[in-house]
Amino acid sequence: MLLEEVPVAVDSFNHDGGVLFFCSHAHEDHLKGLNKKWRKGPLFASAITRQLLLLKWPSLEITALELGRTYQIPLMDGLEIEVYLIDANHVPGSVMFLFSGYFGSVLYTGDFRLHEKHQDIASLAPVRDLVGPFLQVNFGSFSKTGDKGLSRIYLDNTFCDPRFQQPSREDVAAAISKRFRRKWPCIIFVESYRLGKETLLLHLAQKLRSRVLVSEERKKTMRACGFESDQVQIQSCDPLQASEDLLQTEALRGCIWAISRQNLRKGMWQASDSGCAFHGIRATGWAEQARKEESMPSCEDLDENLVAVSDDGVFHYLYSDHCSFLELVQFLQFLPKAPVTFISPVGSSEGTYSFDGADGIQKLMASASVPSIRYSERPTRCFEKTSLPRAKRKAEGPHEEDGYEQKKSAGA
Repeated sequence: MLLEEVPVAVDSFNHDGGVLFFCSHAHEDHLKGLNKKWRKGPLFASAITRQLLLLKWPSLEITALELGRTYQIPLMDGLEIEVYLIDANHVPGSVMFLFSGYFGSVLYTGDFRLHEKHQDIASLAPVRDLVGPFLQVNFGSFSKTGDKGLSRIYLDNTFCDPRFQQPSREDVAAAISKRFRRKWPCIIFVESYRLGKETLLLHLAQKLRSRVLVSEERKKTMRACGFESDQVQIQSCDPLQASEDLLQTEALRGCIWAISRQNLRKGMWQASDSGCAFHGIRATGWAEQARKEESMPSCEDLDENLVAVSDDGVFHYLYSDHCSFLELVQFLQFLPKAPVTFISPVGSSEGTYSFDGADGIQKLMASASVPSIRYSERPTRCFEKTSLPRAKRKAEGPHEEDGYEQKKSAGA
């Protein structure tokens, strides 16, 4: 997204000319436009994200920024911005960016999961020589950089609807290990991206006193993230190519096998054909929505609110690396009131796992007292929802419809 306040692009790498580029984390959908030949401008990321990007593209020039430290970075025309990184509690290396300068202060959350440390975010004072909190709202006349206070929040809106009530990842991980202790030993196929769910995989290995089998590439990723463990081992072969003898041996010993989403059920079919004990796990924040859309039953057990089982035997656990709706409300209440821009386009009520994004916006505004929310609808339109009284909204200028103000696109 190209920020509207300052020539900065976050997780968006197709812009040209005088732009500073920042990467919040190394998930594929946040790297669009980035490749081994990319040379469009200065690129900044956390140290872990830098290591992950270099594993993929060794020739990239990336500046690593530490968390909890202020950096002054020059812009064109003699101006500069100050940048401060905060742990986003999403996946290894993920960060929020606090940008400060002539425009005031802007918070870009990237993808994140609320953490208790976030409750002190408004008391941070990373801007050099600034008196008082970095994100304070202050409408006086000031000369120092950043004294305009918080001017906008770019917010992760992945689960911006009250129906999403994901419990803590720790609670879900405990429920998973408790259930599968009763089924042990077996092969547990855990759906996993190239990055993420490392703590879940290791939690299961520790509780079940077993091993996590991963591809060589995944092993390198975990090592770059600081997850060095004897319990993480490189798989001897792809699970889809594993022999009957190998699968039966692994089932008798017991193992946690990390597998991609597209191969989860294929791996389960391979194990089934081999006649060994196995189970499949999808740990996702969309589990509750999937249960409703596909009419999956709950398991009659202590963790019945955390899991559902599809017809093909996959356990869908409500494990999320993004905020629940309540956590989004709590996070916004930790901050001074400021306009919000959603990072992702909002969906409609049509389609699998989708929900009415406009309804979620209305409920977030009411719950968190947000003055306005700017967002884009799939595929192209961009609007701003405002909480101002209707008469005042009309006085401000043309509106497409009651409560919606058409805007130029705020990002890529």
